[in-house]
Amino acid sequence: MELDPARTALVVVDMVNWQVPKDVPEGAYWNQYYVDRCWELVVPAHQRLLPAARAAGAKVVYLRVGATETDFSDVIRPFREGFRMYDARIDTAACEVIPEIAPEPGDVTLEKRGSGGFNTAQLDACLRSLGVDTVIYTGVVTNCCVLLTVSAGFDMEYVGYLSADATASFSDELQAAAELVIASMTATVTQTDDLVAALQAAHSEVSAGV
Repeated sequence: MELDPARTALVVVDMVNWQVPKDVPEGAYWNQYYVDRCWELVVPAHQRLLPAARAAGAKVVYLRVGATETDFSDVIRPFREGFRMYDARIDTAACEVIPEIAPEPGDVTLEKRGSGGFNTAQLDACLRSLGVDTVIYTGVVTNCCVLLTVSAGFDMEYVGYLSADATASFSDELQAAAELVIASMTATVTQTDDLVAALQAAHSEVSAGV
């Protein structure tokens, strides 16, 4: 795996407070498996991958799923009740990136109104303006928003990498199924430590003038 950091972006999908809870609220659509995977695996993976991406000179783009309108009319219809239940509005704490992996100066954050980042956020325009043609995907939920973002990116001819241990679904079976679907055509499925190594190698080559 060879990466050109100048043409690479790490796209972090929906790692916001209402999507990455520390417990399972009553009536939640997620479960304990999901919560445990987020905090035991996914967050630590981001804490390794984000610094490596920034140090190498790759772009970091956060997608934040939520509504702008108070009546949630600007989000896709199937999501409106769920958004309303968690008061998932962009200008509230619910839609802030979790503090453990908070954006840093130079990072980009985009508002997302539905599942796929290319379809319901301005992700394509953002990446093209940054000169990006290669995307590392992370975040939640693997078989929903992450999968649909990766798939749309494939159609738009981005080279994609899924950092599998930096994503979470609701069961081992769903996680494995999503990874299988993604790996079958739309992106290379790999692990955080492999991506960190590739980014560090690319950074070393640039620093050495290779």
